[in-house]
Amino acid sequence: MKRLAPLVVLFALLFGSLGKAQSDGFGIYSGFPTWIGVQYQVSSFRLGAGLAFAGLGAGADYIVLEQAIPAAPGFDLSWYAGAGASVGFWTVLSNTGIYIFPHGLVGIEYAFPAQPFSVYGELQVGFGIGTGALSGVIGGVDFNARAGLIFRP
Repeated sequence: MKRLAPLVVLFALLFGSLGKAQSDGFGIYSGFPTWIGVQYQVSSFRLGAGLAFAGLGAGADYIVLEQAIPAAPGFDLSWYAGAGASVGFWTVLSNTGIYIFPHGLVGIEYAFPAQPFSVYGELQVGFGIGTGALSGVIGGVDFNARAGLIFRP
């Protein structure tokens, strides 16, 4: 029973706050390595694509945790976490190939009261894999960061 208790607590923490963090809707974002991108979020699933410093990229993320941050009445702030994968067609130092980036993510979102949009910031940490001529040029532990604007329906 003692071995089971930590597992029960872990599942309660994870699934007790299971929900949708980022607002549903269409959005735009900018950051590193994606300079400018677009995204579409439905429930906990998000798709995005954009222009990166080295080429084109696209990704899919699944938001698994969400928790409101109690700040003040009418101040709609929440944090979220999830996992996903991105893929890009990049050229780095005259080497071209596919870059694959499975990652975890954590972010914070502020929904403006009585407005149809919200803003967010997010950090992604994972392991990058360069293929083709990118193999050996880039790869290993990597990160992405983004800030964006979501237009809610």
